[in-house]
Amino acid sequence: METHSVDVKLPLWIWHPEREKRLSLVLTRTFKAEHDISQVSFHTAFTGGARILLDGALIATVDEQAGNAGAFMQIASFPAALAAGEHELRLELTCSEIVPLAEVNYYLWDRRVGAIAYLQGEGLWLASDEEWAADESQAAVICLLGEEPFGDLENSPSSFVIGGFGDIRAYDLNHVTLLQGKAIQASVSGSSVRLTGQHGADGNLTLPKQEQLQLFYHLRKQDEWKAMRGIQSEMALEEASTVVLDIGAEHNCRFIAVNNGLSAVKLLWNGGESQHELNHYDGCITEWVVVEPGQTVCTLPQGFRYIQLQVLGEAGQPFDLELTFQTVHVALNQVGRLESDSEQLNEIFNVAAHTSRICHQIGLWDGIKRDRLNWTFDFYLAAKSDYFLWDDYAVIRRAVRELGFGTPSGHWMNSICEYTLWWIKTVCEYYVQTGDKAFVLELKEPLQRHVGWVQQNTRSGDGLLVQEGILVEWVPISDHEKRIALQAIYALTLQDLKKLSANLPELELEFSWPLKALASSEFMKPEYALAVKTLGIASGYVSDEAAVAFLESYTMQDPLTPLSGFQLAECYSRYGRHEQAHDVISRIWGGMLDNGATTFWEACKLDITGAQDFHDALTTYTAYGSYRMSLCHAWSSTPVKWIGEIVLGVQPLEPGYRSVRIAPTPVGGIRACSGTVNTPLGPLTVKWHLDEKGELQTFVTAPAGMKLVEPDRLNIEQESL
Repeated sequence: METHSVDVKLPLWIWHPEREKRLSLVLTRTFKAEHDISQVSFHTAFTGGARILLDGALIATVDEQAGNAGAFMQIASFPAALAAGEHELRLELTCSEIVPLAEVNYYLWDRRVGAIAYLQGEGLWLASDEEWAADESQAAVICLLGEEPFGDLENSPSSFVIGGFGDIRAYDLNHVTLLQGKAIQASVSGSSVRLTGQHGADGNLTLPKQEQLQLFYHLRKQDEWKAMRGIQSEMALEEASTVVLDIGAEHNCRFIAVNNGLSAVKLLWNGGESQHELNHYDGCITEWVVVEPGQTVCTLPQGFRYIQLQVLGEAGQPFDLELTFQTVHVALNQVGRLESDSEQLNEIFNVAAHTSRICHQIGLWDGIKRDRLNWTFDFYLAAKSDYFLWDDYAVIRRAVRELGFGTPSGHWMNSICEYTLWWIKTVCEYYVQTGDKAFVLELKEPLQRHVGWVQQNTRSGDGLLVQEGILVEWVPISDHEKRIALQAIYALTLQDLKKLSANLPELELEFSWPLKALASSEFMKPEYALAVKTLGIASGYVSDEAAVAFLESYTMQDPLTPLSGFQLAECYSRYGRHEQAHDVISRIWGGMLDNGATTFWEACKLDITGAQDFHDALTTYTAYGSYRMSLCHAWSSTPVKWIGEIVLGVQPLEPGYRSVRIAPTPVGGIRACSGTVNTPLGPLTVKWHLDEKGELQTFVTAPAGMKLVEPDRLNIEQESL
């Protein structure tokens, strides 16, 4: 079952147009009730403290605390009925603490204060929006519901799952299985889990008080989970009714709990990407839910695969709970498909698609377990599979908009200098893949600004001057390697920028980035990280002769990541070595599957045989503690691009797939393959097989308006009208 959107306008975060320069203000909204209204309730969240008034009468005073911005609070003293006539709702807000800023989230510089609210009743719905007054001005919209830095709000109605953009849906999960249970009867049917028994333990978990506003949602939740996990470890839960479930794969998951019993049930639950994380990570998801008799409670979605629930209540009293698990993500229509006689390649494609799908949320998240910021390099890589899979690029566009418009001059995106380069490259690749001229022209101002900022930090003849804030890869890497790799990223971006400027002169991009001359040997030193070498090859700094020599002699070895692994596969295919590229895809992504992956990971190692704790075994970036390592990362969906371009052979020659070369490549012993890739002109389907003579037979169904290059090599079955 899909949970559809509600037919109401969701509340917006609002404040005075001067934002944090106006820390004391009054938000007001007048409205008219056409008739007497019953079942009235008022819910709000805000930075600071507030006096809440209705028709001039003080209803409640809420003291300032950081937690006021993390949850909808229902104002208990608000009248439960309103008489017909004119009314005025008034929030007198005073704020001494605002959301902190760091370079990593500087693009949120104008979202440091805010208030959000909704008033509901029988036939009444009034949500905070720009129609409210802020002192003498019209209120300014700070951000949409769900956006950073505030993120999801506790105590949200289940229908708010659609998010501020209105495109997120919740779908029932139908592959929940019971792993273990203690002092409980559990029955599973599809997405529904029924838990019955008698309480063996009781207890109360005091929700920790948020001490300060955080940079973004997940930092707030991480602090809360660690505090709650500590409390959990001190509770006497040996006799508690406990169940551990596997929801079938990793998801951004919520559950709906219905209490069919006669007494209150307290649910203490933990979620993790792995069972080891569930048992050992002091920062794993730890939540506390109380469900009264006859009540239905819905949790906020979080990223996990495994869940442990401890059912608490008055000892000896029976309980009867029904849980429904749902996956939450943007409603995407999958166009891109693959079916071949390689079971492994099919599974790699499908798991990559699943990884991509569930990371489509308010933004294009790097992974569902962790940060909900838009990370520029992560969505640059994630977008590579998006173009082939989905027929809607709205999430890519809003991620690109947010970083482009939000990051002011004088700042690198996400605090990392080459992330600004990856953002520019994202825009360039977006245009090639989609031909969406209107969106790229919308980005004219931020493109000019960020291109200019790069040039300001460039010394004539030397390329980028920046010596700090370089990341490049998630393995140990020296400062000198970073500077060399940065020069390659700079060169790659310059190549794309020239093409974009030539295709769209309306952008009026003026730039004269000098390109430093570097020899192949600068990139190919044996001790250098793989990413330095692959970036050198991709950028053209490494000569064809040196690139081929390296590719012929290289043997895959740790440390690498799905990032450098994908770059390596592309380098092999750049020089026609598709079998070696397939071996990279097979060993890295197939290796994850062999180790039980249901989504593709942030990091990988070629040999983790016998590893009990994948998070620890995979940690290659020295700044990470082991359990921060994610087993779901959208950037690892990139094999979809390689499969589409090489195995299916679909290669766009003009922006928007106006002309296309189709040149499939049998690899890995595959003898038959069919698939569809999404294009702006419509689905493009390719089927091929090796006949009894070993000759390649290719059949194509192309959309109207698409020119196929060298059509004589193909069997064109039809053109869609």
